[in-house]
Amino acid sequence: MSTSNSPKSTRARKISGGRERCALYLPAEELKFLDEIAEQTDSSRSSVIAKFYYAGKLASQNANQSQN
Repeated sequence: MSTSNSPKSTRARKISGGRERCALYLPAEELKFLDEIAEQTDSSRSSVIAKFYYAGKLASQNANQSQN
């Protein structure tokens, strides 16, 4: 069986140390905004939240590096 026409994997890469469950409490307006993005991108709500988190984390790291 050929894998040349297999769909690209959309699973998250493995993280050393594993993952922990986290609950977020957001205002209703922000949750609606996240749900709209999830619907438009055919993603889960948690995936959208993770993308925002990592984008902010990367921006923070870049800002810290530019200050040094």
